[in-house]
Amino acid sequence: MDDVRDGVIGVWRVSRSDRLGGYLLAVGPACGSLLTWWGVLSHPDRENVDSAGTATAVALGFALFAWWLLLRVRLEFTTDMIVMSNPWGTQRLPWSRVSAVTLGNWGARFHTKDGFTYTAYALSDLAG
Repeated sequence: MDDVRDGVIGVWRVSRSDRLGGYLLAVGPACGSLLTWWGVLSHPDRENVDSAGTATAVALGFALFAWWLLLRVRLEFTTDMIVMSNPWGTQRLPWSRVSAVTLGNWGARFHTKDGFTYTAYALSDLAG
């Protein structure tokens, strides 16, 4: 295998446009929060500080949401393992346990010999 580097065969993530949307979802409210804090510097009263604190909390919420659902999601194939990072966690599945692979709306589903199913969200129709 000529395409293998450090044991990694390939890495899949959500589409570029979805990742860009995730970055914009994180950066947009952060810029609004910075502008609100800039206003606090020119008018440092309690009302403006409260407003800036709320804007910061909202920006952090948006950034966490974008990272958790779009920017963190990936599927990695190595020579001996499949690593699936989904919004709900990361699973490591040895190739020797995989019996079948199917595709669906929520992503690639890896079926194991013992009857369990693991889904890789990075290959879903919803993720691009």
